[in-house]
Amino acid sequence: LIYVSGALSMWGDRMWHFAISVFLIELYGRNLLLTAIFGLVVAGSVLLLGALIGDWVDRNPRNKVAHASLLVQNISVTVCSIVLMLVFLYKQWIESIWDGWLTVVCYTVVIILADVANLASTALTIAIQRDWIVVITGYNRGHLAGMNATMRRIDQVTNILAPLAVGQVMTLASNVIGCGFILGWNLVSLIVEFIFLSRVYRIVPALSVKPPTPEDGQERPAERTEGLEITNLPLCFGRFRWLLSTCKDGWRAYYRQDVFLAGMGLAFLYTTVLGFDCITTGYAYTQGISGSLLSLLMGVSAITGLMGTVMFTKLRKAYGLVNTGIISSCLHLFCLLLCVCSV
Repeated sequence: LIYVSGALSMWGDRMWHFAISVFLIELYGRNLLLTAIFGLVVAGSVLLLGALIGDWVDRNPRNKVAHASLLVQNISVTVCSIVLMLVFLYKQWIESIWDGWLTVVCYTVVIILADVANLASTALTIAIQRDWIVVITGYNRGHLAGMNATMRRIDQVTNILAPLAVGQVMTLASNVIGCGFILGWNLVSLIVEFIFLSRVYRIVPALSVKPPTPEDGQERPAERTEGLEITNLPLCFGRFRWLLSTCKDGWRAYYRQDVFLAGMGLAFLYTTVLGFDCITTGYAYTQGISGSLLSLLMGVSAITGLMGTVMFTKLRKAYGLVNTGIISSCLHLFCLLLCVCSV
């Protein structure tokens, strides 16, 4: 059930991430401005609000987190799809209202809703893949590695098929039909995922028990030192200061991890990787590559990622987890060197 629910969620995410890049290009006259703004907003919001999302996941019951994230994500995508359909259908009429400012409002609404959907997807991913799976496997590292590899394999398969499906619909039919296809998928997926996650929550009693948070035992350092000051502030300012404190505590906890330097190194490495994100997809689309061909190219790239999940399980059994990480990093750098040589 958890695999099926994850597959449905990943399929919807992959379709939406591919389609929104193409939709934004079409909305702004095959210009990358909207796509670039969308990429900046999405990356910046995750960077700034990631700690708050993690804190919210930790504080609340698992079923509440999963259901709320699922509802917000799918409803945001559904409403965004409706707005896009209206803009595509009545673009000339919308551009004539308020000297074109209604068009700007529509662009803003689309980007905000897409960003909210991405944040909700991030929360759902953290909850399911970083929390639920750990509990379901009984904290067994071997079983956990196997489930993570399976989820990654499902992710790569959906990365192959989902863009292909929506790309063909958008090319053979129209962008409006593509929006309708995504809208219908999200409504059906919402119902199925909600039922499946509820079923898993009932089957695994351990999911209803969460480890104690700092608030259950003792106050956090920030709360002890700043508690009196916060209570003397108006409620809105106190709440804002608490949010800043949560973000600071999150970054501090990340900095204290043993794998901090390795994580930062991997993050810097990813800044050099050209992936099929919104900018790359949008740029390729502006160069005359059809949505159908673009989805095929994304499928080819996902096949190599699928091969990586198969290699991981075999290398881990043969050489262990640490050596597998070293081998994977070397292969990663080797592939990047091939890109440099091609330039």
